[in-house]
Amino acid sequence: MRQKLQSFQEFTQSLYPHEIDYLIHIQNFNKEINEKILRQIHFNLTSGRPPKEFDQNIDKRTYSYLKNWIQTTLSKIDIDEHLSWLMATELKVITDKITPEDEAELVANMKTIRPAHYNFIRFYNAIQYYWEYLMVRGQTNNLNIVANFLNENAETYKRLKELNLELNNITDKLVKNEDLKQEEQQEIENFLSETYWNEENDGYTRYRAVVRLTIYFYNKRQFQKLVSIYENLDQVLKTPIFYCKRVLANYYANRAMMHSKLNELDQARKYGYLSIRNKNSDYLFYLVNLCNVLIKQKKKEEAYKLMQSALSTLKQTGNYYYKIGFVSFYVRTLLEINKVNQAIEYASGFFDAFKNEIFEHRWHLFISNYLKALIHGKKYAKALSICRRYKLVTKEKQRMHRADYLPVIQYYSLVLEYQENQISKDKFLAALMKSSQEMMNNAYQTQRINDLLDEIHEYLPEEISELKRKIAVLRKK
Repeated sequence: MRQKLQSFQEFTQSLYPHEIDYLIHIQNFNKEINEKILRQIHFNLTSGRPPKEFDQNIDKRTYSYLKNWIQTTLSKIDIDEHLSWLMATELKVITDKITPEDEAELVANMKTIRPAHYNFIRFYNAIQYYWEYLMVRGQTNNLNIVANFLNENAETYKRLKELNLELNNITDKLVKNEDLKQEEQQEIENFLSETYWNEENDGYTRYRAVVRLTIYFYNKRQFQKLVSIYENLDQVLKTPIFYCKRVLANYYANRAMMHSKLNELDQARKYGYLSIRNKNSDYLFYLVNLCNVLIKQKKKEEAYKLMQSALSTLKQTGNYYYKIGFVSFYVRTLLEINKVNQAIEYASGFFDAFKNEIFEHRWHLFISNYLKALIHGKKYAKALSICRRYKLVTKEKQRMHRADYLPVIQYYSLVLEYQENQISKDKFLAALMKSSQEMMNNAYQTQRINDLLDEIHEYLPEEISELKRKIAVLRKK
């Protein structure tokens, strides 16, 4: 019995809070004991307290029934499962392998799916193929139902397709982080906001909009503007509109980043752990976000253990964006727990093995942490050689148009030149002063520059203290 309940306990711990909120809302059990157990699951998942053990005196068939009910109920509204069925059925239509049972299911879906459905666009495409299938074969059965569905939703389908084309254009601009005029930035923000908040749009289009809106506000460092969006999304995700574990994990990860940027670290840790509850293709990315929060909270060993547990997953991924991001933060984490030699060895080996991929994908993130490790280990000559060989300071300055620009490598390079007696103290301080004054345009940038100077203070306490005094005097004038 204990083994059976342990299995049930593990199953319930794989659920997300939003899933259990939905289940409690729609449940209509005849037996009171089922609702009681469901509410205990809710307590265990949401209270923040140690989970209560399930009553072993309850018939084990009750637990089996409830597990099956949860799985079946969630499966019915899972947008990814619906998409898998839809793609398989569409392929059957195209390859002339559709069965009468498949056709009956398609027709049943036409009676229930509305434009607001998450997979509406893909479903409309499949029905177009089905219409052609029926026409070519002269089959009149279901033809009127199919034609009516296509005609009634034609304008909506066209509008949603146009919205997604515009989303593609915006995505290109956001990913490239183009230097847009203020008017164009406002147009993008308005378009994305209107697309998300319009409940007549399909779920897929709305969620695409909210993801891009998140990127947009991150690029502009306007994290506070995300709060109302994610509070609304929090409620929507307790309904079938966007439901699947993939979307929930993505929501938790994005919300963790938002709270982290707003310095709400307990909330960030909570959502960060939710994002990695079930492994998916974005697991490494989500894990790094969580570990970043843990480092901010001085939970260094906790972050290290999590990253250690994910090293086997790292070896399996072919996603270099995630791989480089993970290794960069792993090196930083090793430094945080004073494993300096291990950090240098790991970073050097990775750099030698994946140099081309690093410069193609996330060179600034990796190099910043690699140089930091070398400086920690007093490998000044090697670090300076890397800076000059790859012209990293010049390369970094090409990023000055970005909202997240920070002259990390420029500052490290100055530290290295000073440590190697290649520049004087006066020249070192003057260069840092000039760069710092240019960057301190707002509270966010000022804080980031101060954080960077605090880091360098560890290596050069007297010099950086003197620099900060000079900056403070200038800012008072």
